Amino acid sequence: MLNFNFKNTLYTAVAGIVMAMTSLSSAAEQSTSDRWNYGAEIYLWGAGMGGTTQAGDDIDISFSDILDNLDMALMTKLAARKDKWTLFADIIYMDLSASQKGTANIINRPVDTKTDIGLESWIVTTGAGYAISESDTTRLDLMGGVRYLWMKNELKFDLGEHISRKASGSGDIWDAIVGFRGNTKLNEKWYLTYYADMGTGESDMTWQVAGAINYKFNKVDLTLGYRVLDWDFDEDTPVYGDLNLDGPYAGIKFFF
Repeated sequence: MLNFNFKNTLYTAVAGIVMAMTSLSSAAEQSTSDRWNYGAEIYLWGAGMGGTTQAGDDIDISFSDILDNLDMALMTKLAARKDKWTLFADIIYMDLSASQKGTANIINRPVDTKTDIGLESWIVTTGAGYAISESDTTRLDLMGGVRYLWMKNELKFDLGEHISRKASGSGDIWDAIVGFRGNTKLNEKWYLTYYADMGTGESDMTWQVAGAINYKFNKVDLTLGYRVLDWDFDEDTPVYGDLNLDGPYAGIKFFF
């Protein structure tokens, strides 16, 4: 498993986003005719996790299992738009932990056992889009960007009071992506949003599709949709053999 300075990598990514948003804000103040519009979304993705490890073991974790063992989560989207250009970032953070107790027979004597498992992950997709088709009801953007995946797992096994073993590993994956994103207005209140991308880099392939129906209120929009995110890794990948996340999501959008 590869190790790296995750905090420096994360801080660099966040600093880049902040600098980009700051420059966009300055541009908006300089010219009202060239005004940038900003949006943010907070959402909950009810995704289950599936795939295989490098050793060939199956991964099958339901959303209810993830929710039961969730210590902390952050799921948000940021966007800035001016004319035909859009900058966007989708950020997901999850911290899971679980414990299991049992009994093992050691030389015909029962011994208490305990297994602690931890999983921490960041998934960041960011890029830029350019409108290639725009009408009164529909806008379609061609986009390109990068996807970043970081995962860390920890395992601690206690056998009785005197034997304890720990193991941990972490790794990150960078991929370039291309795709499209768009929206279609149904009426004054309802509209559809859709997104698809695919790419490669340190993984053999990664792809994502998502679609949602949205409803406008006075100050916020509500969104309800379904999303699939997938990676196929090669033998040298430090994370998993392959990984799949899919499920419904719901969120609140803010515009300013």
